[in-house]
This record gives sequence, C-alpha cells and structure tokens, in this order.
Amino acid sequence: MADRKTRYERRQRAGERRLKESRTARLLNLRRVLLIVTGGLGAVAIVAGGIYLLAINTKELPPTGFGPNHLESFPPRQINTVPIPRREQEHVMERGGGHHQRGSMLVQYNCLDYECEPELVEKLVEIVQSYPPNVYMAPYPGMDAKIALTAPSRLTTLETLDEEKIREFIDKNLSR
Repeated sequence: MADRKTRYERRQRAGERRLKESRTARLLNLRRVLLIVTGGLGAVAIVAGGIYLLAINTKELPPTGFGPNHLESFPPRQINTVPIPRREQEHVMERGGGHHQRGSMLVQYNCLDYECEPELVEKLVEIVQSYPPNVYMAPYPGMDAKIALTAPSRLTTLETLDEEKIREFIDKNLSR
C-alpha cells in the first residue's frame, strides 16, 4: 500500500511539475509575442517619424532634372512675371539634341517669403536679358531661397543679389 501511495504522490508531483512547466512556457511565449509586437510597433513608429521628418525638412527648390511627366514646352518668354509650372521647368532641364535648347537654365526669385531689395527684380531682368533667350527668369513663390539658379544637374541658391556669382553660374553652364 505504501508503494501505491508513493507512486500516486510521484504522479501528482509530476503532473504539478508539467502544469507549472506548461504555465511557464505559455508565459514565455506571451512575453515573446509581446516583445515582437512592441518591437514591430516601435519600428513602424520610427519609420513613420523618419518619413515625417523628411517631409517637413524637404526644401522646395527648382528642379535640376526631369521626370517622365514633364511638359514638352518651354516658358512663353525669357522674362516671365508669373511662375513657370514645375513640369515646364523640368523640360528646361532636359538635355539632348534636336529641338532641345542646350544651355537652358532658370533664374528664379522669391520675394513673397523673403524681403527683397527694391531693385532686385529689375537687376535680375537686366542680367538675364544680356544672355540668349534660353536663360529664363521667373518668380517662384514658396521656394526655400530668395534666388535660385538652376541648370541641368546644378543648383545654386543666393540670399542676396550677387551679380558676379549669377553671371559666373550662367557663363559656366551656358555651353554645357
């Protein structure tokens, strides 16, 4: 009888041990799942935060290249008093032979968001008119610079009117 009682107690202890091991395993699995979910949510939060920071820190500047949806037209005149649509600016940046004008570039200014000197626009007109008609000028409200000079794959921004730098940029890129 003592032997039976010992076997019974041993089976009870083994069952309790298995039950305890099972509970421990379930808790470990639950912790593992919580860690994976928390880590995944953390990673999503970091990626979303990074995208947000990129979006708010992305500066609005004229294009220096072109995309597949650019307009196949040039600005209506050399000196423009209204902004040139971005897709048309991209066409100015497009390179190649045929009907594309080599050396095309843009001189743009933002006097809406920046305090411009009274003679800034007149001086830019004077500079741009001294070059061939493929050097275009236009306002660019919302741009993150007072003055932007763009040629294919090249961009220079200026916070003040610097005729020497403007002419140097145009001369350097006119025959490229």
